[in-house]
This record gives sequence, structure tokens and C-alpha cells, in this order.
Amino acid sequence: MRIELGGRAAVYLRISQDRTGQQAGIGRQREDCLAHAARLGFADPIIFVDNDVSAFDGGRRPGYDLLVREVAAGVDHVIVWHVDRLYRRPKELEDLLSLVKQHPLRIEAVRGGGMDLNTAEGRLMARQLVAIAAYESGHKSDRVKRANRQAAEEGAWHGPARYGYGAGGTLIPEQAAVIREIADRFLAGQSLRSIAAWLNRSGIPPQRASSGTAGRWYPYTVRSILASARISGQRSYAPDRRQDPPEGREILGLGVWEAIITPDETARIRAMLGDPSRRPHTPATPSLLGGIARCGKCGAGLVVSGHRPATGSPATRRYTCRKDPTQPERGGLSIDATRLDDHITQHVLRRLARPRPSSGTESVASLLQRIVEINTRLDHVGQDLRDGLISPGEHRAGLAAAEEAIPHAERRLVATGGATALYGAPIGDPDGLHRWWRGLEVADKRAVITTVINTLRIAPGKPGRRFDPTRIRITRRP
Repeated sequence: MRIELGGRAAVYLRISQDRTGQQAGIGRQREDCLAHAARLGFADPIIFVDNDVSAFDGGRRPGYDLLVREVAAGVDHVIVWHVDRLYRRPKELEDLLSLVKQHPLRIEAVRGGGMDLNTAEGRLMARQLVAIAAYESGHKSDRVKRANRQAAEEGAWHGPARYGYGAGGTLIPEQAAVIREIADRFLAGQSLRSIAAWLNRSGIPPQRASSGTAGRWYPYTVRSILASARISGQRSYAPDRRQDPPEGREILGLGVWEAIITPDETARIRAMLGDPSRRPHTPATPSLLGGIARCGKCGAGLVVSGHRPATGSPATRRYTCRKDPTQPERGGLSIDATRLDDHITQHVLRRLARPRPSSGTESVASLLQRIVEINTRLDHVGQDLRDGLISPGEHRAGLAAAEEAIPHAERRLVATGGATALYGAPIGDPDGLHRWWRGLEVADKRAVITTVINTLRIAPGKPGRRFDPTRIRITRRP
């Protein structure tokens, strides 16, 4: 039986949590509410929807706000699946009751029947129901928070896959190597912005290229990874996710998954992120081989310094073993810095242009050779098409297979050797490698060098001799 108040009806649909994004709960509510509206005699009610929005935590509900405007404009029936879909806090109900004084309103629920808010009985019932709903929501929230904290204290993995880890906390080696490099760069003084720029230049994809980031890294995505306790195998917890501090959530203890960096490194990173005096800055540009090249006598890292051979002559840059009064064996060794930089650069580029085969099935050398073989196959496939040896369809299939194999080999290269700096490098292409090298910053070049070269030692030389390449002792990474 239809109750005549004014004849205008609206349907309000809400679901607090939509885990799949498919709005399945909303769809079921819509079907039931429209059937109920038809039974009441309303053929085409206005529909308002709030999907994945809670009525208890105080968050904004755009659909509900529009509904209130329509009530003020003359809607006198609101149809819901249950009254707790419409309101769940006493304040919301009182606001609605204030509106009812000027605009008669009846609530019709699929589950629970109807309430006329214009009568004392209807208002009493509504207030009793909202008090019960508020109690249940608060009690449920307390239970969920306690269970979540207990899981955190036990070190259980929480949530979906994150960068560096798959579902359940399974380590993804190639992404773990990227995180290791990000942490090293940040601890060395690089800014979040410069690290994001390096990642984008390198062509390293973020985990979710379709999540609104357009496949790019941003300073805030780098920060979120660095501040996370999970990368050091630790479990954090925050009752209110909307209020995460800059340095990250509270750490409760060790987790049950494999760490990428150490807890001490996470502590240092968080201290830097949370320091209010910290400002973005550009650190001094490092020399290409400072600290990488080491003294052949004492093993100390060489540092770059200016050197003037004679009065009035131009100064030259040299790598030197700095003297230390507490260690008499140090000092006295030096080598021309510009010539050494050029020599090592050419050595590295030759290695990347013509990697030598290695007996190791998953070594850096073998994977570099694999990338060269794939690029050679691409050239052969193109030549076979021009020679008429294969059809266009076979050419496309061969091209697709080879182009798919290159990213796979690059990911294995990063995972096996920590060779993040080589991601996207034109391995096997001498001209392309020179162009690529010229576009790298010094910090990136240093990362490439330490990927290809294991040790670089400079043997003592005779005083007054010119640059002597035989003094350079290089051991390569396998």
C-alpha cells in the first residue's frame, strides 16, 4: 500500500568497503531497493550512490549530500536496503530530523520496514536504531584494530603485493636490487627528486604503471618505499592510515619475510626523512673513480686533488693516496685523474659492447652475452625478411619473441648481479653505448663501473713517468 505524502522518491545505496572495485554489493542493493520502490508504487525513483564509503568514520559522502539537497527540494520518500545504509552516527540523524521539520520525510527500508520521521514514534525508533548502529560500528572497529595490531606484533605480512615483494611477502629479486640502490643513493646524500629522476632515466618501471603515475617515478613514491619498515624485514602498524608521520609508521618488531636492507639502515633513513631541518639539496658532484680506485701499496681509496707540476704551469687533476700520520704506509702514490677516467670508461664500454662468455649460467657476463645474442637475432630476422627467406608473419613473430626476451634478460641481470645501473643500457651496440654514457650523471656512471669492475688498484709508478696503463690492475665481475 502506497503512503501519499508528496509522491517523490529517491533510492540511496551505500557500501562501506568494496574490495574488488566491482560494486557487487551496490548492485545487489540497487536490485532490492528498486523492487521495493515498485511495490510502493514508485516507478522511476532518483538513485544516489556512495560506493566504498563508510558512514561511521566521518568521511565525506557525496551521494548522501546530493540526497539531502533533493529532500530539501521536495523528495519525501527515501528507500534504502537498511537504515544503517543511510546514517550510522547520531549527529547525522539529528541533522536529518532538523530538515524534516520543514520537509516531511518517510524512510522505507527493504530490511526493517518504514519510519515516518514526522511522528514522535518514528523519530524515537530512528534514534534507537542509530544508537545501536553507532555502538556496533565502534565495537567492530575496536575488534578489527586489536586484531590488526596482534597480527602486526606477530610479524605477519599485511596487505597486497608491494614493490620488492609479491603476495604474502615473497621477495622479487630484480625489484629488491632496485630498492637496495635507492637506499644506497639516499643514504649517500641524494635527494628524493634526484633518485626519482635517475629511476625514470634508467627506464626502470614502477610496480603499478596504471595507477595514475603514467609509468613514472615521483619523489613521493620513492619516499613511501624508503619509509616502509617492510624493506628491512620489519612489521609496522598505524591505527589511522590517514595520519602516517613523515618517517613512517610505528615499528613493532621483525616480520616473517626476507629483508632487503638492514633495520639499522631503515632507522637512519627514517631519521633523515623525519628531520625538520632537512631541506632538498644537491650534493657535491663526486669524481668518477674517487674511492673506487685504490692504492696498490696500502689498499686505501684514492681521492682526487689538484696538482701543479711547476710554477706557472696549469694545474692537473690527480688521484692520490692521502697521507695519514697514524699510518706511515699511506701516501706517495698518484696518477693522472683525467687519463685514468678515460681509460676506465673505455674499458667499461668495451666490456658492455663485447661481453665475454662466462661459464656461470646466471652471472653478469653470461646475461650480458645473452642480451647481445638477442640483439643479433633481431638483426638476422630483419635481414631474413629482406632476403625473402621468411614471411612477414614469421618476421613479426620472431621480432616479438626477441623483444620480449630482452626485458626478461635485463630483469635477470638486475636480480643476479645487482646491476640496476645497466637496466636499459644498449648492450652490444658500441655507438649506442657511447651516447648512453654521455647522458649519464657521474653517480650513475660510478654505479655502472662498480657493476662491471670488481676491484681497481693502481700500482706504484716511477717518479716523473707519464701516464702508464700497465700500473692499472683490474679484476672483473664474473
